Amino acid sequence: MDNDSALLERNMDRFDQALSRLDSARDFAKINYQTQLLDLASRLMRLPGGLDRLFEFAPRFQDAGVFYGTDWHYPERLQPDLVRGALTGPARTAALECLSELRMLAISQGQSEYSELSAEQARGFLERVLALNINLVLPDHSEAGRDVVDGQREAVRHHLDFLLNHLGNAGVVATLVEESEKILKQRPIDVAPVWHMLERIEPRLSDIEDETLARRARKMVSAWRGPTALAQHHHQDTAAYTEAVEALPREERQPELERLGTSLAASGLACRAHGGLLEQFADAPLDELATLLGLDNVGRDSLDAYESLCRRLVREAISAETAQSAYGLHCLLNRGILFFPPIAPALWRLTRFVPNDQISDMLHRESGASEHRSGHSLLLAGVISVLGQPLGIGQGNNPTCQSARAISLWSQCDPGYLLELIMWAARDGEIDMHFEGALIRSSELSEGLIEDFHTELDMVSLLLVPHLDKIYWEMGRRIMGRGEDGHRWINPEFHGWWVNRGFASCIQYSTGAVIDFEGFMRRFFATYHPLYNGGAELIYPQPAGVVATDSFGHFIGWHAIAIQRVTLDPDGEMRVYFFNPNNESRQDWGQGVVTSTEGHGEIPGESSLPFDQFVSRLYVYHYNEREIGDVQSVSEESVAAIIQMARNSWAAEKDWHDVVQA
Repeated sequence: MDNDSALLERNMDRFDQALSRLDSARDFAKINYQTQLLDLASRLMRLPGGLDRLFEFAPRFQDAGVFYGTDWHYPERLQPDLVRGALTGPARTAALECLSELRMLAISQGQSEYSELSAEQARGFLERVLALNINLVLPDHSEAGRDVVDGQREAVRHHLDFLLNHLGNAGVVATLVEESEKILKQRPIDVAPVWHMLERIEPRLSDIEDETLARRARKMVSAWRGPTALAQHHHQDTAAYTEAVEALPREERQPELERLGTSLAASGLACRAHGGLLEQFADAPLDELATLLGLDNVGRDSLDAYESLCRRLVREAISAETAQSAYGLHCLLNRGILFFPPIAPALWRLTRFVPNDQISDMLHRESGASEHRSGHSLLLAGVISVLGQPLGIGQGNNPTCQSARAISLWSQCDPGYLLELIMWAARDGEIDMHFEGALIRSSELSEGLIEDFHTELDMVSLLLVPHLDKIYWEMGRRIMGRGEDGHRWINPEFHGWWVNRGFASCIQYSTGAVIDFEGFMRRFFATYHPLYNGGAELIYPQPAGVVATDSFGHFIGWHAIAIQRVTLDPDGEMRVYFFNPNNESRQDWGQGVVTSTEGHGEIPGESSLPFDQFVSRLYVYHYNEREIGDVQSVSEESVAAIIQMARNSWAAEKDWHDVVQA
């Protein structure tokens, strides 16, 4: 027996013994045995053949108490979109997640039974986990990847490969196609997850038996690789593609440019060849530039009115490496945002601005761009995307929904201020804000919510979020002791003057009890529902807080969102449309409350819910105190139904008070 085999056998014996000790332990004592088991599992995941041997024990994990007392104890409640944080977290957390997925695999293959979860549901869970984390299957040669302690990234990669091999390609590829489509329809700025999925889909296109699915897959792959035969042929050599396009007769060149622009607008994806061509076509006739960017009438007017600035932005920000920012520019021009007085001068200033060396190094490191791309170019490309896609900003795997929401709201409501913050952070390495008249400087702060900053973010968020997180935390520290939800004071100061000063919360800050929920609801109806507020539309998006729940309606946590608008959907149902900083906007919150991102009149990047369902998960909001409708006109039936939904879900274990307690 060689050394590796002997080492594997010794560790398997220890794991078997640890699992038996855990199985025989009383419930209250199981936690004392779980740590050793997870350390052994983490070690086995790194050994050749370790996963195969661990899988043999998977049917025993649940009953033995491997997950007892943890968030993994109920497999039917697990959510695929939360898996990434566990896999990339501390070693024991990653090991627990991997053991949980081996349990799921055993259920999916009929080797284990669990009354609350079918084999098909377990398989669907694992397929979506693979789709959302497909980039972790690919080798990571970056500095961050090499820096993972004890080869944890490599162990996770082998684990996901193990799942992929057991599930087979067919179902996973179908899930990858569907997941890519759903993500793209939300138009995120960071499309790297889609790129990773398409890398797995592309070599398997011929294996897809469903012709409709295959056609959809080919459409996405062509948008990513190149929507024309010429672009695909020169996907890697963008200079050769530019030469080939320039050599085309005009009657052939125009269709080539139209195909690129149409694909960009329709898919939200830009290929390398498109970015390289735009860089070289910065001085092309305006009509060709507008066609390449897929602009509508507003976009063409913007391009015409600000021709010099637009050419400068294309020349300095867009390239093969930053090709995706072409979609950001497409959206920016179609938004007509250049006609806002502060924007053009601020962008001109940014075109002449060079970030400090530390910021430039960070942008290069996180973007993976080659050295010949300047930090100035990378930052400008990021700014273009954030101004063009304010609903495409995400918090990633960071607990910073407040900061992500703030960047989105500034891009929509106060873009000039956002550009000022970007300048300060990139030049001075700090930003300043005032809270109740007192200056807060991020460089003087050390505490925040971020413990381990995940950097899968757009360039502007990478720059701003660490500063914003500290300032938000400091504002919270300064209002401690006031006895009320701090968002009453923080949100208007943190986000901007356009946040309504009226404030409502249904949670008593000191006890966590639910207070005057009926009054809380009626006020929301009277200020936000067009049938109760006199038909008034929302002028500026407003920050609000929702209760995140799992698919069984159980409480997960408090979450910051922004209410974008309230209106009838195409089917005549009143809906609340909102921005969710969480990267996963399609969520099942239990009781039939499933957030929608398409098909109900959503603008790309919005989530929506029927009005009553949204209110059942709402716990804090701002409103205009001068414009309140008749709170008593809200139907008793709606009020009673919403109260029942809250009582039977997130508030089931909370104390309830009908009126605010003194």
